[in-house]
Amino acid sequence: MENRVAMNKVELVGVVKEHQLKEGNGEKGKYINGSLVVACGEAEVKLKVYVGEKSKEGKPKKAYQILNKFIKEEYLTMAKDEDEASVIRVYGSGNFTPQFREDLFVPEGTKECKSSINVDLGFGNIYVDEEGKIKEDEYKATFDIEMYVQELEDEVKKNGDEEEETGRIKIKGCVPCYDGKAFPITLIAGIVSDEEGEFDFAEQIRENVSEGDSMNLWGDINYMSIIEKKKKGGSLGRAKVEDKRTTIHELITTGGEMLDEDKEWEEEGIESALKERAIAIKEKENNAEKESSKGTGLKGKDKTDKPERKRPKF
Repeated sequence: MENRVAMNKVELVGVVKEHQLKEGNGEKGKYINGSLVVACGEAEVKLKVYVGEKSKEGKPKKAYQILNKFIKEEYLTMAKDEDEASVIRVYGSGNFTPQFREDLFVPEGTKECKSSINVDLGFGNIYVDEEGKIKEDEYKATFDIEMYVQELEDEVKKNGDEEEETGRIKIKGCVPCYDGKAFPITLIAGIVSDEEGEFDFAEQIRENVSEGDSMNLWGDINYMSIIEKKKKGGSLGRAKVEDKRTTIHELITTGGEMLDEDKEWEEEGIESALKERAIAIKEKENNAEKESSKGTGLKGKDKTDKPERKRPKF
């Protein structure tokens, strides 16, 4: 029996920092693929897109028209004009929303398949705030997903040669998706502090969640790059100032609940979904090896003319 597809929703509100969009023409007509980088307050999220020009009924797609305006610079990004950069909301309704999606690829010159979890527009919507209604304090990058819990692990960080616990906990698991597979995901729970007060969500997870549980968890996408100025030397002449860049790539959960019994996933079903993922990984590696033997190599990039995704069944 095929697993129930997990709820998997992402919402972004922010200013478009830059884009890497390009038009193409495939068997099913024109399309635009690539990405938008959205500055959602402190977080910066890369939104991957692949949108055909028209629907199956032959009607123009709104998302395609909007992306085309970014290409034509009718809508600007911060890279072009910080003051006039477009503010957008990326959202969805029902089962068709922006979501986390796993990309499997074999980097050029290697044989091992790699995985990246990206935010994908999918069948979601893009709204451009042309009237300035969205205020900066409304910027956000949030998620709301269902997952199967496989492991709980206390987070540790290195302090010199030693490791010390941070007090946070990693919730490791997987998200069943529409193609019969499941992709891995890790959420982090810690101290939650907001206008309603402060509580230790990590401790609640430790006390109430076990491996094998099916959960709905929500929270914030915390993707950012922090640059610190560090001074070096200075005993002779001027000190050298160097940039130290720290990249943070976290999904911080701030709340959740157990799924009802009729929505829970069985261990056997999850094992089957992960086996399907393993088969897909092996196919990627075999194809890369075949291409390598031809002397052509296989680049770890998206195809520019990939077919439209099939709508998921829920």
